[in-house]
Amino acid sequence: MAKKIWRYTLTEQEQKLWNTENMQGWREAMEACVEDDARDQGSTKYVIYDLEQAVIAKNEVRKLPEPEVVEVL
Repeated sequence: MAKKIWRYTLTEQEQKLWNTENMQGWREAMEACVEDDARDQGSTKYVIYDLEQAVIAKNEVRKLPEPEVVEVL
């Protein structure tokens, strides 16, 4: 089975936020958004590039847990 890789390049604004030291939470959220897009497109991995096309983040797409069915009485 071929592996499909989702590639995302940051915009200028996103690059500025990514490079800001106190934006760790934003970087994690951005990576999660890219992972969601990759999952939606059926990709098994994702890669995030900066404006110079250097890899700044990459990982495998995690499978979402199955929703739990709860009976309401």
